[in-house]
Amino acid sequence: MNRWYKLDNAAKIFPSVTSTKNSSVYRVSALLNEDVDRDILQKAVEHVYDRYPMMFVRLRRGVFWNYFDSNINKFIVEEEKDYPCSDINPRNNNGYMIKVLYYKRKISVELFHSLTDGGGALELLKSVLYYYLYFCGKPVDDENRITLITPPVSPADIEDGFLHYYNHHAMKTDAQDKAYTIKGNLFECYGVNVISGTMSATDINNAAKSYGTTITGYVTSALIYSIYHSRQKYENNNSPIVVTIPVNLRKAFPSKTLRNFFATANVGTVLTPAMTFQEVVDTVSNEIKRQTKREYLEGLIANNVKIEKNFAAKIVPLFIKNIFMPMGFAVWGENKKTITVSNLGNVLLPESMKPYVKGIEVDLYPTQKSPVNCGICSVNNNLAITFVRTIEETDVIRYFYSFLAENDNLEITIQTNDWGQHNEM
Repeated sequence: MNRWYKLDNAAKIFPSVTSTKNSSVYRVSALLNEDVDRDILQKAVEHVYDRYPMMFVRLRRGVFWNYFDSNINKFIVEEEKDYPCSDINPRNNNGYMIKVLYYKRKISVELFHSLTDGGGALELLKSVLYYYLYFCGKPVDDENRITLITPPVSPADIEDGFLHYYNHHAMKTDAQDKAYTIKGNLFECYGVNVISGTMSATDINNAAKSYGTTITGYVTSALIYSIYHSRQKYENNNSPIVVTIPVNLRKAFPSKTLRNFFATANVGTVLTPAMTFQEVVDTVSNEIKRQTKREYLEGLIANNVKIEKNFAAKIVPLFIKNIFMPMGFAVWGENKKTITVSNLGNVLLPESMKPYVKGIEVDLYPTQKSPVNCGICSVNNNLAITFVRTIEETDVIRYFYSFLAENDNLEITIQTNDWGQHNEM
């Protein structure tokens, strides 16, 4: 079926700000108990292809905005050979902005962020896993937790949730100060290093509760604390350390869209040497609660949609937008954060699938001004906190894992890819 799609509100920025050092490509992966069969994985992806038409598309240039168009070329799964979250060149990928990769026991889906957010990516990964296991002959049942190939795509699956829930009377949101920046030496051979720490989801949840917060609040606080004590307190810099947290809007606004539907909460504080970890937690938790209330999120949606609906934005040609949007992204986006923490939560798999899946991981692409980013995801009581970095320095990451282990007795298993291995922890 030949069909084109407008980019949703959140998607419009990414084509204009993307480069090799800001790929706008993130990854969700599943680690299985057996080596992946390439031919069966190809069959599984082809099976779900028509159920996710909004992801298997081409990116086209229009006069005023980019748009997505149907792609009739064959989609091919590949063995992983490059570093994670590398930029996707559609000319080398049959026109697609998505990749399905395999390496030994791991299946990974990498997506250009204009296609969907982490929630949509997880749905696709779960569908691929389900049909992969099914075609492998495993006795799996969907248990109403998997997006199956039937029923077919509905209008709700492809709606732009931002436009649907736009309220031009929404409250105003906060102005943000310039944030502290993590700096370092780029790898001599540019690439991405991944360091993932796996622990008991129950244990880290109990640790978070002991401070009166959630896992997101706990990890965010520990990161702010680690950045300060491993770096900032030794510098002449009192800028706020700010963590950008993507918020799944589907939880506050009923939506089944498989496209982007997220906002970002910028949570941070200015630390002092005397500030305790509990004080950091209290500040962070209060800010997360405030910035994830429906009224505040409505304001974030309104801010973004107002820009899109602005008359000038409608009539300015795309080539001019491509000059100014990166400037706005730097000033109002990159300069306002220190690091991003994306928590995709606990992935609920059918009971019949759980014996075959050891873990799920999210790798969040770094950017020039945010060279270290963090993703969180759990399944089967295994929670992975994964750092992706483009710089040699690991001081923040070392302090973070050590703090969790020594302060709250968490048992953490560390794994890393081999990019820049001679500089490893």
